[in-house]
Amino acid sequence: MTNELLSRLRSRMPAVMEQAVADRRYLHMHPEVGFETQNTERMVRERLTELGIEILPNKTGVIGRIAGRDHSRAVALRADMDALPMQEENEVPYCSAVPGKMHACGHDGHTAMLLSAARLLQENRAELPMDVILLFQPSEEKGPGGAIYMVKDLEELGLKDHIAFGFGLHLFNDYPLGTVLLRHDSSAASTDEFYITVKGCGGHAGLPHKCVDALSIGAKIVTAMESYMSRRMDPFDPAIFSVGIFRAGSAINIVAETAEVSGTIRCQKEETRAKILEDMQRIVNGLCGGLGAKCDIRIVHGLPVLVNDDSAVDYAERVARELFPAEKVTMGKNPMMGAEDFAYFAQAFPSSFIMIGSSNPEKGLTYLGHHPRFDFDETAMETGILLLCGLALNME
Repeated sequence: MTNELLSRLRSRMPAVMEQAVADRRYLHMHPEVGFETQNTERMVRERLTELGIEILPNKTGVIGRIAGRDHSRAVALRADMDALPMQEENEVPYCSAVPGKMHACGHDGHTAMLLSAARLLQENRAELPMDVILLFQPSEEKGPGGAIYMVKDLEELGLKDHIAFGFGLHLFNDYPLGTVLLRHDSSAASTDEFYITVKGCGGHAGLPHKCVDALSIGAKIVTAMESYMSRRMDPFDPAIFSVGIFRAGSAINIVAETAEVSGTIRCQKEETRAKILEDMQRIVNGLCGGLGAKCDIRIVHGLPVLVNDDSAVDYAERVARELFPAEKVTMGKNPMMGAEDFAYFAQAFPSSFIMIGSSNPEKGLTYLGHHPRFDFDETAMETGILLLCGLALNME
């Protein structure tokens, strides 16, 4: 990207940002959750049509294409569109107008950023070295999510194997305003749910020898897995086994006949994920069998680990350092234990998930994602828009 082109993009930023803020606030006021993003998708299609950008036929979300010089290769840029099923507690002019729904994770900003980047890229399409695929995705917040279906759309369109790199940006109040954070290896955790039901034999508390106490066995499962995680897992390999629900017992003088133990497992490596799931079943079955109970174990597999491609990360870092001051671009030290279904795109083609700092303590914009008072400094979107443009225009 030449200095002249970069200057041209920067000169357009005031007008582009004005539209980005307006788009973001409209979306914030009209949140939609899961796959029910019809109004948001309608807005995206209308905007792309106004810009003269091709909209491709697909089943999930919206896919646009800006033609570059080389049609045999493409760069994919993704924005998620869905909100969360929660009540907003902010008092701002653009507060959610839909009870029980709120953009509490920045997806309104992500969609606005990609729309604005699309505008600039379309204006400068003669400078694009290859095609740009715009991925506006629904249902990131709830697995299996929209990404896995959009990958299928890309396959059916014959585009998946043509994508050289894919990039996803996410606004985070965890980091200072305007910072760009990248990371090699994993960026987000896998997610699996476990539902364990211990089936014992209930009875009178005064006759424990005639019972099989499911509550006691359930408690042993919790402590056994805590010991397993602290003594059998590599402390330098981040993994979480978290029990969120324990239900057992009906009265103080009755031995519980059943116990329910449920929770989530988060890992940064697929091999660690497989090992914990396998060993958990072995431990639970062993405890129940040894103490005279039966058990039912149900596992709901969630999202895979989001693993960044080294080449995509190196390229994104190089672009970011050309666009922003050195102190604004950093390599993240630790992955997040939250999940991101951008992982499915990262499995399909070389990708990098990039975090954009959006907090501003002076304005009170410090609440983290999924909080009812989450909001972000909208000037962070300028960083995201410029980075998206740079990622597309610098491809070779």
